[in-house]
Amino acid sequence: MNEPINPFPIYGYFGPDYFCNRAQETNAIISALKNGRNVTLYAPRRIGKTGLIHHVFHHLGKKWNCIYLDVQESFSFKDFANNLLEAALNAVSKNKTLLKQFQDWLLMLRPVMSANPHSGNLQLEIEFASENHQRATVKEALKLLDSFGPGVIALDEFQQITSWEVDTVSVEGWIRSEMQQLKNLRFIFSGSQYHLLSEMFTSAKRPFYASTQAASIGKIPAEDYTSYIRQHFKTNNLNIAQDEVNQILTWADGNTYNVQLLCNRVFSKTKKETTRELIDTSILEIYAENKLSYLALSNSMSKYQWQVLTAIALEGKVYQTTSKDFITRHKLGSSASVLRALEFLTSRELVYQYLEDTGKSYYEIYDIILMRWLQKK
Repeated sequence: MNEPINPFPIYGYFGPDYFCNRAQETNAIISALKNGRNVTLYAPRRIGKTGLIHHVFHHLGKKWNCIYLDVQESFSFKDFANNLLEAALNAVSKNKTLLKQFQDWLLMLRPVMSANPHSGNLQLEIEFASENHQRATVKEALKLLDSFGPGVIALDEFQQITSWEVDTVSVEGWIRSEMQQLKNLRFIFSGSQYHLLSEMFTSAKRPFYASTQAASIGKIPAEDYTSYIRQHFKTNNLNIAQDEVNQILTWADGNTYNVQLLCNRVFSKTKKETTRELIDTSILEIYAENKLSYLALSNSMSKYQWQVLTAIALEGKVYQTTSKDFITRHKLGSSASVLRALEFLTSRELVYQYLEDTGKSYYEIYDIILMRWLQKK
């Protein structure tokens, strides 16, 4: 596995040395898979969900065939079928024996195949004769993959299937039915839209009800990220003091992507020792790069919706969005208007409802950079 140029990669998985913590979650998921249990993984976006999945793959080892598919890139079952076959082909490509078996079967479908010029991964496209042909092909692929031995298929952003223009429950029922026929293949269903994914797996009216082990991840504890950050600076003969680490973690609000993003910038600028001014400069660069998209965002909604979004950003966390104090402090008018604006903001995934360990919920801006930008305006 290649090492990143910068020890704080923003995209991709580069092995356990560049992955912070998550030991408990990793062990729980691995234990479930090895003991025949499928997993549903809940996590907000940019908190490290995809990285955790690949970390699990790494620790499962070479005996397991590990397939990752971002379902968000599939806008129909046909897309899903093609993307799954493509992901499976690339996953087994490291094993010549399995690759030949899978290719021999795949060639009977007469796919159009090519190599991605950027990643080098194989790409394919199959013209299916009908929807029944799509399902039959996926069924045969799963059966073949199952015959290869232990394996796991991670379907990230799985809630995307609810947006397909088909009978979604029927698709869920079909997938669940096919899963039950497999002896060696396990599944990880993950997603960031908690309400949609939760409805699929916890409603007694849905096919996936009580079929998986639930898992969730939150923010990495500050003390763990502190050790991780300082160690990588030290390894590269650079120094970053505790105060500067605290500055980074506070600004990023413990959000994995934003911690990595800011650390990546700060590390690249540090000559010997990181300073507060250097971190401030990096933050201003991030704001400048996002300013135009945020201005466009403000133009895509009503003035009042932007006002409510700004109010939540200024508060950081809002436990009671209809409280008199919150509404009065930000001059928001009626509680009914706030609720309508909040419904819009959550549907656009601009605001997310988080749940504390105590069961108490609060609202926070999804994009931490946007939140900090609004707070600085």
